[in-house]
Amino acid sequence: MLTKFNKENISKEPNTGGVYRFYNKDRKLIYVGRASGNWGTKFQPKVKDSGRYRFGQRHRLQSYYQKDDFGKDDGHPTKKALRPRIKYYYTETVVSKPKRRALEKRLKKDLKFNKW
Repeated sequence: MLTKFNKENISKEPNTGGVYRFYNKDRKLIYVGRASGNWGTKFQPKVKDSGRYRFGQRHRLQSYYQKDDFGKDDGHPTKKALRPRIKYYYTETVVSKPKRRALEKRLKKDLKFNKW
């Protein structure tokens, strides 16, 4: 089931590895990506028990809301063009890295925004 792309809905997503899909206002698939679900470094390495950050689907989806500087040297041409078009999304948890990569590859074939 497609979910409306907003901060409230994204905050409820699991931060596991998987494949996410973005859809436009007509519910047409426009972008497919994957997130690893790997653990990152501590928030504050010098502070005991500061926690660790997980690079999963929630983190990846939230990155499409963050404020970026889209200057001429910025490497985010996809995000800049894609952000205004995202209206819905769908996530699928896939634990296996090879299966995640295979699913992403199959789904993104011939999509405009996956060709950057």
